[in-house]
Amino acid sequence: MKKAYILFFLLVSIFLIDSRKEGFTATTGNPLDLDVPKQSAILRQDVIDDTLDECEQKVKIKSSLDIEFVLDKDLNTNPDITGAEMEGRWVMVKLGTTLFNRVEPYIKIGNSNLELRWKQGSQEIKVDSGAGFAWGAGLKGIICEFEDSGIRLTGDVQYRTTEPDVDKCSIDKNAVKDTGADFDVYELQASLVLSKKLEIPLKWQSIYMVPYIGATFSDSTIDAKFRDPNNPQADYTLFNANNQKRGGLVIGCDIVPSLKSAFIYSIEARLFNETALSLGGAMKF
Repeated sequence: MKKAYILFFLLVSIFLIDSRKEGFTATTGNPLDLDVPKQSAILRQDVIDDTLDECEQKVKIKSSLDIEFVLDKDLNTNPDITGAEMEGRWVMVKLGTTLFNRVEPYIKIGNSNLELRWKQGSQEIKVDSGAGFAWGAGLKGIICEFEDSGIRLTGDVQYRTTEPDVDKCSIDKNAVKDTGADFDVYELQASLVLSKKLEIPLKWQSIYMVPYIGATFSDSTIDAKFRDPNNPQADYTLFNANNQKRGGLVIGCDIVPSLKSAFIYSIEARLFNETALSLGGAMKF
């Protein structure tokens, strides 16, 4: 078991160090349900002792790793700006505490690597950030459960921000050097998600799945600005851009390899307001 802990935290360290630009989004699940995985990696009680396990763990601690990609995120900004969009990748470690299987406050820390593109007049602008520190916090909670159908409604609200250094910027593919360039991102997201637990019996063992689907509402304040030393009168900026579409759809699934497992794996897609994909894993202590 010690080897499993060491491997988990080694993977976390590798992903935090080696971040590249592929996405910009916020994961809703990983896991979505507050009471999975059932088993504790520290207590390691048998499934038949589940009731005792629950009594001893009214407060549970979970850690997870999210790798978040975005393929397309359109931005709304000043009328003089057209075609503004952002992409990149966030790698975040999340630490949360589940209270009485109802509410889970959590924090996220990690890094971002982002890219902005827009057209200002007839000029094509591109700004790349370096790997920058990112952090966030949120609250997830069970709103209601429909016992007859086994469907659960969960709410999630989270905030995230990063202020990375600008690695490079260009105008019409010509590099521009500006040591005072800024790159700031602030994001707020709320989600309402329906989920259902399923046990899938297989020949060698059963696996536990929680598919979910729901609606998200998110908005961002994104700003990047720099000056061209060859044209100091010009101001290249996004003017605090925000999301072009605020409402979206989230679809995902949490997978527990076995009912005795303290680990869970997650995949999630977000559509309409962005085209995004998140992959992750979580462990309960």
